[in-house]
Amino acid sequence: MQVDLKSSKGEVIKKISASDDIWKQPFNDVLVHQVVVAQLSNKRQGTSNTLRRKDASYSTAKLRNQKGGGRARVGSRSSHVLGNSVAHGPHPRSYKKKILKKVKNASIKMALSEKMREGTVTVIDKLNVKDISTKKLNKIISDLELPKKSHMLLEKSEINENILKSSSNISNVKTVQADLINTYDLLNSNHLLITQEGFKKIEEIWGSKKVKKWKQKHWVT
Repeated sequence: MQVDLKSSKGEVIKKISASDDIWKQPFNDVLVHQVVVAQLSNKRQGTSNTLRRKDASYSTAKLRNQKGGGRARVGSRSSHVLGNSVAHGPHPRSYKKKILKKVKNASIKMALSEKMREGTVTVIDKLNVKDISTKKLNKIISDLELPKKSHMLLEKSEINENILKSSSNISNVKTVQADLINTYDLLNSNHLLITQEGFKKIEEIWGSKKVKKWKQKHWVT
């Protein structure tokens, strides 16, 4: 397939070829949902903790007589009924979920293909940000006539520091290295703005014949 390559001013320069294996994958919502749920689960710290009855540091002596007082029965001071402990409360645990590598790779291709079908992918030749300037980066986004929603800027493996710092002041822009993309971030963004070098890196890494070779070289799990 062919994709428009634009300048930072929004003018179409030429057409570039794009791999059907990456940008024309059918969308499997069950598979993608499985990966997104796993990603969000793996982000959870699992450090919530509550005081159990056995952990409460109080005397175990009975507070009053069992009968004859006309009041409800009550045990020790550490009872959760008195608010000094929690029954069945949360405790530290791991929320980690495992996903097969081939499933992760497939979901990334599906997410990229879905964005391409929606017409929310813009490829530009380069970002001319020679110094740290949020104003200049905002102007580029404005010239490209991108919607005023969340954008995901995909750059090459080593992101220019000027671009990174300029985009950090824009609330609806997230800058990511092309080799560190994930399914959740792709689907959560309204538009993908990709530099030509970033586009080539995606083709290099996620192409069907090169995924395994690249991952072995970089020890990616």
